[in-house]
Amino acid sequence: IQGLIALLITYLFGIPAGMVMAANKGKWQDKLGTVYINIMSAVPSLAFIYFVRSIGMTLGLPDKFPVYGAHDIRSYIMPILILGLLSTGGQMLWIRRYMVDQSSSDYVKFARAKGLSNSEIFRTHILRNAIIPFVNGFPSAVIMTISGAVITETVFAIPGMGKMLPDSIKAYNNPMVIGLTFIFTAVSIFALLLGDLLVTVVDPRIQLQAKGDSR
Repeated sequence: IQGLIALLITYLFGIPAGMVMAANKGKWQDKLGTVYINIMSAVPSLAFIYFVRSIGMTLGLPDKFPVYGAHDIRSYIMPILILGLLSTGGQMLWIRRYMVDQSSSDYVKFARAKGLSNSEIFRTHILRNAIIPFVNGFPSAVIMTISGAVITETVFAIPGMGKMLPDSIKAYNNPMVIGLTFIFTAVSIFALLLGDLLVTVVDPRIQLQAKGDSR
């Protein structure tokens, strides 16, 4: 559950921030976002986790999951926030890249020649086409969230499935390893299917092409 919430936070913050950077290319918003992306890329994940955890401790949040247990929402704040922040920089970078690439396309130049406003071009042309490869990366984001949960579960001593798999491998618990592998594989396949469905929602042209092929 915490991984899904963290993924939601990543998209809710990463996509709008990347859009702002692309819309203000070369301005202070873009430079500020670039600094954040560079910091998140340069700092090791484990060091970032301990840094944010130390800040959370000064704010009264627990440094370990067993301090308050599963029934207290404070036990989940830091792991979810850290998982979300670890992936936000990458999402910002890619959405900015896609939108900047689309802004120099021929159809955007033609739309400007027709007299369309920048906001209308940005909303109806650039964003719509730039979001397609971003949606295609949804399955990878789910898999990365699962792998990132292993680190946070270890640091915060959370009894989750991410930490359970390496522990089961160390203990030679083969039935548990098989079961967890099956669950993670099923989640990955579901994420791939969901990513394909989201692409057809974002771009109906793909859906129409699929219908034509099935005839």
